[in-house]
Amino acid sequence: MLLKRLGIGVVSLLVGFGLTVIIVQLIGTTLEEYGVYYTFFTALSLGCAVAIWLDKFLGTEMLPK
Repeated sequence: MLLKRLGIGVVSLLVGFGLTVIIVQLIGTTLEEYGVYYTFFTALSLGCAVAIWLDKFLGTEMLPK
């Protein structure tokens, strides 16, 4: 169960960063112009959203009911 939870954490952060890169390119700017802090917090926010769905579908029960 611990490996499944760690896997969800890693996958969700990677997906969050990937989505951030796509969004930044869609709005017509670069990561340098977007900024380190904005990139970090956007990736973290999207990663948390992905983690919630992965937790639900994989049944790791990290979040309380």
